[in-house]
Amino acid sequence: MGGAVGAARQPPSGRVARRRDRKVQDILSAVAEVLAERGYHGLSLDEVADRLDLTKASLYHYFPSKEVLVSACLDQLGSSLNDQLRSVVEANPGTATEQLGLLIRSQLDLIVRTRPEMARLFIQPQDWPEPYRRRTRRLREQHDAIFRAVVRRGIALGEFVVDEDVAMHNLYGAMNHVPVWFRGRRRKDFDAAAAAVASNLLRLFHPSAGPGR
Repeated sequence: MGGAVGAARQPPSGRVARRRDRKVQDILSAVAEVLAERGYHGLSLDEVADRLDLTKASLYHYFPSKEVLVSACLDQLGSSLNDQLRSVVEANPGTATEQLGLLIRSQLDLIVRTRPEMARLFIQPQDWPEPYRRRTRRLREQHDAIFRAVVRRGIALGEFVVDEDVAMHNLYGAMNHVPVWFRGRRRKDFDAAAAAVASNLLRLFHPSAGPGR
């Protein structure tokens, strides 16, 4: 009888797992914020713990070292970005122009409004130790493959008339600079700004639609 009562007091395993997942996500989000603000060498687990109102020992309960914690943070951020972009393409089997426009706007929403720390960790230069440099490079390559597949499809179908590599450099350069020039503007103006950026960038892929034609 006592054993049954004791067992009844234990939360269901699913609830425990969800609670743990939420705590892990909270930790990873805090780490991403501190990394974006201070860089890898300025990352303090004491500061992360303070922001979460935890002890450093509690952090080590979930992640055994700073290295494991940073790796998990980068993987979670990069993979979630790439997964969301893939889902945009899969959910919208339209023209290459339509897909690329949606990708641009989704990317901007993530790096400017939803998860601005992504811009600092994956776009702007960081003094990463080599293992993290390799990890971020791999995530950027996966990201590039998503955009490049849509561009190649557009070129193959005659929808885009561009040099693939030059167009990709122009596209990334323009998108990656948006977090810089949009900083300080009103967040409610973001949707209009993102739509304008997407519209202008798509002209890179449609020379016949440019001025004077």
